[in-house]
Amino acid sequence: MQFGGSLALRVLLVMGLASRVNAVIFLETGDPQHNSSTPGDNSGWQYEGKFMSFLGVPIAPHFFITAAHLGGSVGTVFDFHGDGYTTIAIHDVPSTDLRIWEVDHAKPFPTYAPLSSGAADIGGTATVLGRGTQRGVEVIVSGESKGWKWGAADDVQRWGRNTVVDRIVDVTLGEFLYCDFDQLGVEDVCHLSTGDSGGGMFVLENGLWRLAGINYGVDGPFRTGPADPGFRAALYDAGGLEYFNGAGWTGISEQAEDVPSSFYCSRISASLPWILGITGQGGSLSAESYRAWQSLYFSPAQIATPTTTGALADFDGDGIANLLEFALNLDPTFNEHAIMLSDTGLRGLPVVRLENISGADHMTIEFVRRTGGSGSGLIYNPRFSSDLEDWQAVGTESVVAINPRWERVKIVDSLTTHDTAKRFARVKVTLVE
Repeated sequence: MQFGGSLALRVLLVMGLASRVNAVIFLETGDPQHNSSTPGDNSGWQYEGKFMSFLGVPIAPHFFITAAHLGGSVGTVFDFHGDGYTTIAIHDVPSTDLRIWEVDHAKPFPTYAPLSSGAADIGGTATVLGRGTQRGVEVIVSGESKGWKWGAADDVQRWGRNTVVDRIVDVTLGEFLYCDFDQLGVEDVCHLSTGDSGGGMFVLENGLWRLAGINYGVDGPFRTGPADPGFRAALYDAGGLEYFNGAGWTGISEQAEDVPSSFYCSRISASLPWILGITGQGGSLSAESYRAWQSLYFSPAQIATPTTTGALADFDGDGIANLLEFALNLDPTFNEHAIMLSDTGLRGLPVVRLENISGADHMTIEFVRRTGGSGSGLIYNPRFSSDLEDWQAVGTESVVAINPRWERVKIVDSLTTHDTAKRFARVKVTLVE
């Protein structure tokens, strides 16, 4: 595999000398408030909990995972959306920087993150989360901007995106997924810094955002020359700088193309059999009732106030009741009036269209639905009406399975535009507990 000028940087990690990390730094902005609240697409933010000054992710009823190099001791409390879980044991994943913490069995996690199988780890856009430094001062070499030094640590949780370039293997720490901090990246492209360790990397696999990695390290340190003591930085072009190779400093040649620095995440799928053996989950998704789903977004105090977090309340004020947010794979803390994309959508309000089917125009309703085996307790009732009073369950249903938790449903109305001058559609959702 040809890495070009960035090959020298990746040798650092293979040698085990990458800087371990702690906060998300962005290419597009240095605003410390940027992406400091939910992205709203259920891409992993809801699964993060606070562990000491870092993050961890629940992966089973009695277990969460984070980075081993963070340390910690049994008895430390894991804060999951304002609810405390006391640790009772440590399970270090062999030959990795992954550490699984076991919590008191008297208080299990109501739900937890699905784990990546590895099938979609590489090449896709990942959501990466962490707590740590702001973007610091700009790094300039010969009048050319190269990136930014790490700034002040503030322990603020942030999220960013990046493309998973590939995997590498370290002789003592196993497999890592890595991302480059390049200027051709996706929107909200990010790098990591001190404070991001333990945060999750999530990838979209089979219609679900799944935990693919745990933040471990970055390339560096760097310096501008012999008079420079060195610094940590998020660099979109390391050309013209020097990096520390463990024994001394090595120059990185200036090139026509940028030489981005990278960050690395311990790969979950490489240790998946061992992880599933410890947690006893067998790779299955957690059942997710409305009460369990609430715990992903609200604190216990908020859940105890049904006027704001109950099924019929509208916590984020977007006109969509919390029950419908649960039913349609939306985020109840993110003000968004999203409509599902037809044919491919994974979330959003039902899309209603007039479609020509077999030469006649029919109204159709399309929406995502929690499966019968997901434990949701929901009943979905799609209906059509010509007068907004008499609602009838008429039409032909087709279902596309997305994953064990979700399916995409389409209903074609039995009547056509030749049968009635007006036609309306709706989906009624009922919670049975």
